[in-house]
Amino acid sequence: MKKHQKFTLLTLILTLSLGIQNCSQSSQKTSQTSNELQGKLILTGSSTVAPLAAEIGKRFESEHPNVRVDVQTGGSSRGIADARTGVGNIGMVSRRLKEQEKDLQSFAIARDGIGIIVNQDNSVNTLSNQQIIDIYTGKLDNWQPINAKDAPITVVNKAEGRSTLELFLEYFQLKNQDMKASVVIGDNQQG
Repeated sequence: MKKHQKFTLLTLILTLSLGIQNCSQSSQKTSQTSNELQGKLILTGSSTVAPLAAEIGKRFESEHPNVRVDVQTGGSSRGIADARTGVGNIGMVSRRLKEQEKDLQSFAIARDGIGIIVNQDNSVNTLSNQQIIDIYTGKLDNWQPINAKDAPITVVNKAEGRSTLELFLEYFQLKNQDMKASVVIGDNQQG
């Protein structure tokens, strides 16, 4: 595990270095007399990647005091769009690149998983794939058939276009229009 973590860290630092060296003239001013990096590096996109990028950005800043790393969320699609238009130097994406995005250069920094979470006061310990499908499609809207407690299910789902939702739909072979959510969130922090 530690070997994988080191690989992840080195890959992102390498990516940060490449981003700083390739910043546009307006956001990056390299000293003619020094090889020291300076300027601002903007990373935008996936809220899943953002906490890791922010921590690594802090370390990078401590090693390069003339560099500021600005990490902004907004979803993988924003990361792609901002990297393409130059609004961001690096786009953070928590999914595979789509066919129309394959012209971009990507660096895998980690693998992540998606989990189903129930309230801590809920006695449910496990859900089958079919129960999850039934909950998210509105066929199951009460906990009674699962744990005999008569209580409504409040479904919290990710907003359309979010990578977590795309992966969830792909795994359960669902379409977004099949989903019956009580609450729709954007960033992971909202969840």
